Amino acid sequence: MASTGIAPAQAPNRTLIGPLSTQAGFQYWYLVCLPDSIIAVRQSITAFFMFGLSNGAAAPIHGLLGALIHQLIGGQARAFRERTETNLQRTAISWLRAKPNAVYPVSQLKSIAFKNSKAGGNLILPDIVLHSMNGAQQKYGVQRPDFDKACLQLKQLYPHLCQ
Repeated sequence: MASTGIAPAQAPNRTLIGPLSTQAGFQYWYLVCLPDSIIAVRQSITAFFMFGLSNGAAAPIHGLLGALIHQLIGGQARAFRERTETNLQRTAISWLRAKPNAVYPVSQLKSIAFKNSKAGGNLILPDIVLHSMNGAQQKYGVQRPDFDKACLQLKQLYPHLCQ
């Protein structure tokens, strides 16, 4: 039988968690979770605007103006998010490990903590905190609609690290 030169599709070996934010919400990231590491992939400035609207979080926070913005660009924001996630699934792992992305080897992580503070209402985002063995920590804010899913995924992938 002749070979076509095309390899069969492989099962995905990565899980995407995000979008996440840092620096008071002005930088967006995705966590690409692999068996041996977690890679924080920085997103563009366009993502700052689009991810903030991609799951409808703006409507309850900003009232009527938020609802209007969500109606006008909500579909485009969701499509942008889907495109970003598809591209991250297809990108070579060696490219994901390159700068400006941050790589956290699982062997160097002490724990992964989840902080879901309701004190700030919808303005304060729940956090996923990566604690490294050297004492450093990195916080990533997650919009409330995505927080429970992100926690569940991380607990399934890294049960020995999750608190």
